Amino acid sequence: MEIDKEIVNSVTKIVDAAEDGVKTVEETVNNAAAPARRSLIKKFPILFTLLVTFGVSATFLGFEQIVLRTALFNNHPSLMLGLGVGILILTGTLYKKLG
Repeated sequence: MEIDKEIVNSVTKIVDAAEDGVKTVEETVNNAAAPARRSLIKKFPILFTLLVTFGVSATFLGFEQIVLRTALFNNHPSLMLGLGVGILILTGTLYKKLG
């Protein structure tokens, strides 16, 4: 049992160190790319608006296609509606509790 605890502690320390390293790299890349990103957005606002619109609509379309391929949801749309409303209620309640 003692060896298991030592292994868990060692792995936890390694994961924490890796997470810190990833966060540092992420912050460095974001800080380096931010000025270029802002500059491009100012130069090409319509292009970025269209890209964002395409990204959002592609995500929704992909999700819709996955749901339509699921026989249970495709054959019982009321189940899908109930599940969707339930998730909204659950996440709304969770949001209120966290906020």
